[in-house]
Amino acid sequence: MNATLRIRNRPVAESTYTSLRGAKAEVVRVEREEREIHPKPPFETGTMLQAATRRLRLSSERVMQLAQDLFEGGLITYHRTDSTRVSEEGKRVARDYIRANFDPEDYNPRTWEPEAEHVEGAHECIRPTRPADAEELRTMVREGAIQTTVTLTSHHLRLYDLVFRRFVASQMKPAKVLYQEAVLEVEVKGVPVAELELSGVLEIVEPGFTKVLTEYDLPAYGIRETPELEEGDRLEIGDVEVLERHEEYPYDQSELVEDMRERGLGRPSTYAQIVEKLFRRGYVYEVPQRRWIFPTTRGEAVYEYLSTHYERFVSEETTRDLEERMDAVALGKAEYQEEMEKLYLELERVVEMPDPEP
Repeated sequence: MNATLRIRNRPVAESTYTSLRGAKAEVVRVEREEREIHPKPPFETGTMLQAATRRLRLSSERVMQLAQDLFEGGLITYHRTDSTRVSEEGKRVARDYIRANFDPEDYNPRTWEPEAEHVEGAHECIRPTRPADAEELRTMVREGAIQTTVTLTSHHLRLYDLVFRRFVASQMKPAKVLYQEAVLEVEVKGVPVAELELSGVLEIVEPGFTKVLTEYDLPAYGIRETPELEEGDRLEIGDVEVLERHEEYPYDQSELVEDMRERGLGRPSTYAQIVEKLFRRGYVYEVPQRRWIFPTTRGEAVYEYLSTHYERFVSEETTRDLEERMDAVALGKAEYQEEMEKLYLELERVVEMPDPEP
């Protein structure tokens, strides 16, 4: 059982560390309640990249290539989409798998209509095209029951597994869990010095959609096991560590894509391309251990130059505006000739600007 005591002052943290070793903790309050946990929507490009780069520890470019292979092999639907919508055919795929592998009552179809205005109605979520999980797919390909245009590797199957489980879970009943919140009072030599809060799931009362997930998927839904505690329980504090945590950390690739998506920068077809281009041009580099992304000296110099002399054209607002204008054209809400003329005039002004001082 682990608990975290957050202290902003390092000297205080270190002195607290010394006093906590061998200290006692008493459970002073316990609350339990049954909670309903709902599945997440199926993947669209952004959420697939976030999950796959983190779980598979692959670059966003590599994930998109694997998804391209699965799509070309007829194993998943189109992978460049910002829609979570589930078609009637998609519901049938989920229904057939759930009825064959779980209780038919677990099937709870949802359409997951997208909320974003720029999402095209014809687009669908990223989902499997048949009611076969990764192991069944591997067997069917090996036995020749399915003919694919690509040779499936373990990475292909692991990505397919992520897509499959996320999709099927999205078409199943919510789970019900018994949730516990406990407050522990820490004592040093009989004197209360701090309070710790421990919370988590005691048990899954009704599995619902969790039946199709693995233990590695559960924390993303807030399902973390915790031991049962009662008021008056006294615990001995064992190992104590002092860990330095920052308010903010550098991006990894999954977080970068997530932030781009939330800010309206890029689209499903360009997320991975943008990240790959930053690496290819030497503007950023990745620290292997944590997979954090940092700007290079070249990247900082290029950004400084462009933001100083062409600030408007490297701003988030301009990028977002251009994306929205292209979406409007794609949805038939704007005439492409008019938008092209506006863009041409804007770029013409840049060309006519005097060259900046070296």
